[in-house]
Order: sequence, then structure tokens, then C-alpha cells
Amino acid sequence: MDQKMIKTLGAIIAGFAVFIIVLFFVSSCTNTKYTYEKLEEKMMKIAMSYYDANKKELPQQDKDTKSLTLKKMISDGKIEELSELFDDENIKCDGNVTVTNNNGHYLYSPYLSCGDDYETKYLADKIIDDSLVESGVGLYANGDAYVMKGEVLNNYVKMGEKMFRIIGINEDGTIRLFELSGMQQIVWDDRYNPDNNYNSGLNEYYFNNINSRIKQSLEEYYDSDTWTEEMKPYLSTFDLCVGKRSSADITKDGSAECSQKLEGQVLGLLSTHEYLQASLDKNCVATLDKTCRNYNWFGNLDLGVWTITADAETSRSVYIMYKSLSLNTASGFAYANVVVNLSDKAIYVDGDGTEKNPYTFR
Repeated sequence: MDQKMIKTLGAIIAGFAVFIIVLFFVSSCTNTKYTYEKLEEKMMKIAMSYYDANKKELPQQDKDTKSLTLKKMISDGKIEELSELFDDENIKCDGNVTVTNNNGHYLYSPYLSCGDDYETKYLADKIIDDSLVESGVGLYANGDAYVMKGEVLNNYVKMGEKMFRIIGINEDGTIRLFELSGMQQIVWDDRYNPDNNYNSGLNEYYFNNINSRIKQSLEEYYDSDTWTEEMKPYLSTFDLCVGKRSSADITKDGSAECSQKLEGQVLGLLSTHEYLQASLDKNCVATLDKTCRNYNWFGNLDLGVWTITADAETSRSVYIMYKSLSLNTASGFAYANVVVNLSDKAIYVDGDGTEKNPYTFR
């Protein structure tokens, strides 16, 4: 056999060997056809396609939900039998995709439970697992809700390009978030006030179907490009507490602030009782006590921020937060850092809640 033929034969053998190796790797990849996360993604795509073709079946009212089960997806032939997907005859999973109407925006959220092997983790549950305490700094049970108390360092959440901090978890499971960036230096209201014959503003957030300046600013902010179409489905509407509070008030349960509510809001501002609840200082009693900034993560924010709460004793003053609470004329200027309620269906993806590694969700 001449040298040329030997080289040719060697090349053929080498090529065949490479083919066998490639075939082995392809086969190996094929045997791991699905991860649970990929199955969740496929379930969500199927649900979106189904409701896109059947728009009349979408939930029509705010907060209404509909769901499409994994069992139906399999029976309709949209997903193979799970034993085929995972090459496991014993695998058993249950699940669904919930579609929620959040202020006219539809949030699709898959849920998958496969016994001890896997279960979808909601962000609210992750926060509770990580932070729930009975003393010291952390997340406290408050009836059926939860409140972040003390100088917490692990209450950061990232949504899109925005960073938020967790105020707490509401009774309905939605997560109360405080935006760290916001609208720059705006007035709460600058209308003419007949009580002091000056354009000092009127401290009515919404009165006689008329918006205050700051309510109008919040609505314009929500309609701006900063809140993308990917973010809006995660924003759950809520009842905004717009009752007024006296500086001598010693309640912290929101009874004063929530004595008047505005339904169906998407963006709001911090309420004074939310600030007060975050302090662990036993000397934090009345609204304007300087001790309320102690052991309070709000007290560490280097911002002068409007609250939603107006003074009950005047027609022109509003509470502002800068380290502690104080009263400011409504026509003054301060930042407007909004609060939102994040959907209870937000699925945890990554992060430990610290500033460098904030919670992220799908």
C-alpha cells in the first residue's frame, strides 16, 4: 500500500472517529431534552399562543385571572408526555399558567410542581424564607402581611433598569416596593390657598374629581417610557391611603392614613405609617419624633422625598421624609419616589436581595 493511500485511509478513519464523537455528544444532549425551567417557558409560550387566538377568554376585569393547566396542554398534544421529555417513567408534575389582568396589561405566570424534585418559587416566598425574623433586623409578620423593619440591607429588587427596596408584603401577597430613583424635585401642589392668601398649595391629593399637581405628575410618569410594556403587567393596582394625619398622632397601623382611600391606583407615594412601621426604636412614638429615623432603613436614605400624607391640621402642609419626617409647604420642592405593588405571581430568578445582588424575577 503506497503512502498516498495510507494517508487517505487515515483521513477517512479520523473523520469517522470525529463523526462518532459528535454523534455521542448530540445523543447526550438529546437525552437531557428538558429542564424544568425550559418546561415552564414552553408552558408559558403555549398559554400566550392560546389566549392570542382566543382573546375573548382573557380575563376582562382588573385583577381577574384565568389559567391553562399542564394536563390540558399535554392532552391537547401541545406538550409531549413528561416521561418522554425527561426520559423518566416515574416523573409526575402538576402545573398551570395563570394569566392575570393587571390594569389592562396581561401577566403570564407559569407554575410547576414536581414533588421533591422541583417547584416554582415565587419572589414573595423567597423574601419570606430569607428575611423572616421575630426580633432584630428583618421581615416581621404583621397580621397577614409583613413589614421590613430596621436597617435592612437585603431588601433590594431590580425590575428592568429600575432598582427598588422592599417595604413589605401585603395581605394579598403583592410586594410593596419603594423606587430608589424617581421624579426630580417637583411640587406636591402649587395652587392658591385662600387660608393664607398665597400660592402655597392645597394638600388634597384628590378632591372633587380634581387631581393635585403630584397626582397628575404620577399619572404622567406612569405613561412615560420609563415604565416599559414588559414592566407594566407586573404592577398590581391597589387602594392608595390618602387620609390626613396629625403631627401628634401616635398610631402606626395606618388607621389615620387609610381612613380615606383611592381605589385602583398603580403608582403612589410612601405613607407616613409605612415610614414609622420600619423603625425598631421604642422611642419612636409620635409622627415627628426624630428617634423614628433610628434603626430604620428609610432613615439612611439621602433623599428629601414627598410622602402621600397631608397634615390634618392645615390645608397647605404635607409630610416629607428626609432621614426623619417633617412638615413642608405643598408648594415646596422634593423628590417623588413612587411606591408600587409588585404582582404576587412574580417568579424568583436570582439574587439575595443585597444592593450588589438584588432579587430579580421572571
